[in-house]
Amino acid sequence: MTTKCKKADGCEFAKLVPICATPCPPFKIDEADAALYDHFAQESVYAHGTELLFWHQDLHKSRRDPLYDEPIDRDWRGPFTLNGFVTYMESTPQMREEGLVIRWEGEIWVARKELEDKGAPIPTEGDVFKFWENRFFTEYSVAAEEGVPNAGYYFDVIHTKDDGHIGDTAYFVGISLRVIRRTEFTPERRLGA
Repeated sequence: MTTKCKKADGCEFAKLVPICATPCPPFKIDEADAALYDHFAQESVYAHGTELLFWHQDLHKSRRDPLYDEPIDRDWRGPFTLNGFVTYMESTPQMREEGLVIRWEGEIWVARKELEDKGAPIPTEGDVFKFWENRFFTEYSVAAEEGVPNAGYYFDVIHTKDDGHIGDTAYFVGISLRVIRRTEFTPERRLGA
């Protein structure tokens, strides 16, 4: 039902009459709903995810270069054992003057509640993940470079974002990470592994 404005009011468009007598409440998530969404996110990762090891670079405790303000003596927290979804990462080989260089790029998704339950911080750029310790990947893992059997893959985190927002709220259930592995500078060297 619409009512017309009078020209004396200064408007010449139709006004909508509210359906309710009181304003509608905004969409909110209470604690029970939040626990349910977190449970769904975490259980699907437990059922179908991959075991991950996660190291967080503590920049506040790391010794920094006075000129470039880069960490030179890194302080690491971890490893934290987590579960997450990992997209299969195709290798991209390149021939350069230095020789063969291989890059793997992909994504990892970790439930936010998983990080909270394990006492792990939210991943940021510069952190390191390790996963896929199985026979298929051992041939291409650190074993060929360092002589460590079944070493798995280490990846640098290059981008993070919150993911899995419920409705249009700020509440999210997961963290999406863009990761990369480069044979010319492997992440495990930063860890001292």
